[in-house]
Amino acid sequence: MSAHAYIQYADVPELLMESARRTIDADTGAALIQFDGYQHCGEIVDGPDDLQIEFAWPRNSDLRHALDDWFTHHGISFTVVQ
Repeated sequence: MSAHAYIQYADVPELLMESARRTIDADTGAALIQFDGYQHCGEIVDGPDDLQIEFAWPRNSDLRHALDDWFTHHGISFTVVQ
């Protein structure tokens, strides 16, 4: 089973949003966003109350800790769902 980490779009610090790279996936039409300091893209999705950004939660523990550390460094709360 795959897990995903979710953050609230509104919780991303403004400076990160200003430097973020946004693209649309040509195959799926998904709205993707990539932030400075983290190498993987997240997908912008409709959440229950507001926009969220969904990241694949890495199976590799080093990559998983890197994502966790990146969220914590920027003060971004996140939820992991399997």
